[in-house]
Amino acid sequence: MKQFDVVVAGAGLWGCTVARVLAEAGRKVLVLEKRAAVGGNVRCEIDSETGIEVHTYGSHIFHTHLDDVWKFVTRFITFNGYQHKVLARYEDKTYFLPLGLTLVNQFYGLNLTPSELPAFIAKEAAGSKEGAGLNFETQAISFIGRPLYEAFIREYTRKQWGMDPRELSADIIRRLPVRASYDVNYFSDYRQGIPLTGYNSLFDRLLDHPNIAVECSCDWLTWRDSHSELAGLPVFYSGPIDALFGYRFGPLPWRSLRFERERVAVQDYQGTSVVNYTGPDVPFTRIHEFKHYHPEDAKVMGSASTIICREYPQTWALGDEPYYPVDTPASRELLALYQAEAAKQANLIVGGRLGGYRYYDMDRSIGNALETVQSFLR
Repeated sequence: MKQFDVVVAGAGLWGCTVARVLAEAGRKVLVLEKRAAVGGNVRCEIDSETGIEVHTYGSHIFHTHLDDVWKFVTRFITFNGYQHKVLARYEDKTYFLPLGLTLVNQFYGLNLTPSELPAFIAKEAAGSKEGAGLNFETQAISFIGRPLYEAFIREYTRKQWGMDPRELSADIIRRLPVRASYDVNYFSDYRQGIPLTGYNSLFDRLLDHPNIAVECSCDWLTWRDSHSELAGLPVFYSGPIDALFGYRFGPLPWRSLRFERERVAVQDYQGTSVVNYTGPDVPFTRIHEFKHYHPEDAKVMGSASTIICREYPQTWALGDEPYYPVDTPASRELLALYQAEAAKQANLIVGGRLGGYRYYDMDRSIGNALETVQSFLR
């Protein structure tokens, strides 16, 4: 086998960023990917009939305020400037998220000004104070009051996590934004967009380096046992940290997702890329309509059909795709056991969303990869 200096196990954003930086530093890198193609959960497909870029594992919108991440990623791709806006359906009415003047005025039938909104929200929250005990629900109500919480957060959260919100940590909701403006951009980052040439091109270009070799359909956890010649090489691993040790202490809890994709014979199904369904009357949390991510593409936007995808959160079991870590005191204790095991392994660096058991936005995944590999190279 060709001589390598480093193995990168997992070719998602974290792994591909690590591989690129190592390669540019002169290291010979072998990238192993369990799936049939690189890209992790950001992998996309092009619908043959409409040309629509379908986000295979749910919508991904790049947004960041991190200068080093933006500088790095724009070496490889150009973004189209798409600005993400999310709608919410509640009791047969449609609202703009996030919580701000647009939603609050529509919901309450008011015409509050920016200066009046904070006092109104504070009054609603004060009138809805809960008793002792801080959890997701009591924290949310203390921020926005019971009516808004019950309309837009409670049942959506119950579907998303498969738990009563009162069983969830208050930390999950601590940064709930309420905007005293009519700004309906979902993200506050002014650097936003979708790659003009598609997400797959980002991964192709990250891995396009003479010092990088890629093998797909190759699970490092089984591959390593038959390749003793690479024993002792540094390994950057971004798969599930519990799988790395054969679930020795038991599997970490995750939430998984099921996607139900449909081609619909209309030019525009819902008028935007994502609509959240916040009530208990439907079993899914949101509907994605992917053509809206490329408003610059007249052919795609004008196609007579569209692709939608309903997203159903579900309980994770071994063999399912892990999406969201379930942050509880018990899961933190279990994670600490696996992290302690990883720390004992020479030349093993564990990171990324699955390895770190953290929910990273795309920019944070790239940023963490840059920090990790730069620390390794020092």
